[in-house]
Amino acid sequence: MRSLESQVVIVTGAARGIGRSIARSVAAAGGHAIVTDILEDEAAQVAAAIEAEGGKATAMLLDITRPEEAEAAAAEVMERYGRIDGLVNNAALDAPKGRAWEIDHDSWRRVIEIDLNGAWYCSRAVIPHMRGARRGRIVFISSIAARVGAAHLSPAYATAKAGLVGLTVSLSSQLESDGILVNAVTPGPTGNTGSSYPQAGKQAYLEAHPLGFGGPEPIAEAVAFLLGPGSSWTSGAVFNISGGHFRGI
Repeated sequence: MRSLESQVVIVTGAARGIGRSIARSVAAAGGHAIVTDILEDEAAQVAAAIEAEGGKATAMLLDITRPEEAEAAAAEVMERYGRIDGLVNNAALDAPKGRAWEIDHDSWRRVIEIDLNGAWYCSRAVIPHMRGARRGRIVFISSIAARVGAAHLSPAYATAKAGLVGLTVSLSSQLESDGILVNAVTPGPTGNTGSSYPQAGKQAYLEAHPLGFGGPEPIAEAVAFLLGPGSSWTSGAVFNISGGHFRGI
């Protein structure tokens, strides 16, 4: 039996990049991937591609900054499939550039609303259903930006991603007794999922980090582990999946 056989897993921001890879990994492991995104057409294409390969997937429009949409999406999944086994909070505004003295208030609020609050809204929407079933997995896609300063990245992004680590440790301590495990993954630069890494610095990066840019697949593999039976004693963990960009705990 595949590790996620018959499980229903919601993946946010699944139309592109890391989210798309996670949705494909869920389906490859036997799960039913709920492919959510504000990019409705692209999400539908991802779901169709998964099904064409023999997997199970459903596309769903979701703006994670609207709590009512998150709650409606969770309710729809429960109505259609009767269960929510996992939630992967991947949707985010991808590593915007900016120095502290250049960021206006609206930009700060937008990054925090999408990258931190949106993950909370989605988690809050599924928690009652998971508690009712006394099982579930929640995974946050944070970033090594929560631990390593970067002169070219917005402090709002680092703050939001650090907030996801805080959510991980707080929620895990409160939900373990309900059979719900909460963990996080902190990716490093993947090289092809966004534009956050300066082009001029890529060669220097590769010289300093022999493992190079791993792309989205290593992140998806880590998430699949956290969703599966092999992580049944893993709670409140923050997985450093950065190809050696960040070392230690």
